[in-house]
Amino acid sequence: MFAPKLLAVVSLLSGAVFAAPAPAPAAELTDADGASVLLKRGEGIHLMNCEPTNGATNYISAVVYCANDGNCNNLSYSHSSSNVCVKSTSGSSGAYHVWEGSTQSCTFSSGVTFSWAIGKEAQTWPDYTYVGTGVNGYSTFSGYKDDKHYGVTYNSHKCRSIYYYI
Repeated sequence: MFAPKLLAVVSLLSGAVFAAPAPAPAAELTDADGASVLLKRGEGIHLMNCEPTNGATNYISAVVYCANDGNCNNLSYSHSSSNVCVKSTSGSSGAYHVWEGSTQSCTFSSGVTFSWAIGKEAQTWPDYTYVGTGVNGYSTFSGYKDDKHYGVTYNSHKCRSIYYYI
């Protein structure tokens, strides 16, 4: 009795074609500044060494905060001075701040202080190696040795990312 009913259902379904509706295209999602939210990676803080361009003469070491970490890797993005904390300046080529070897901090114009401690041998480690945490009073960030790519243009300087915290 069960077998004839099952056979009837199978014969009805054997010629049926099942189709799902075509998916609708995804709407473009943007933030208040018009940037794609799909490209956002969260906030990040980079320790950078900056060389002079366009007539600048000094070398800068700076801590750069990016609400969207992707902007810390975008030479065409204009970084507000309130998001850059200059750690040191020098008139000598390559005379940058030493980021490693002690607990250090930098206070932004907003009053927020970012602190970190990187081991003194960290520059001998492979790129993208975990180097410790950094804190800003609101969040704790994981830090990594970067590959020294150019990531920021700031105040007539091109900056290389030495370490990043995400």
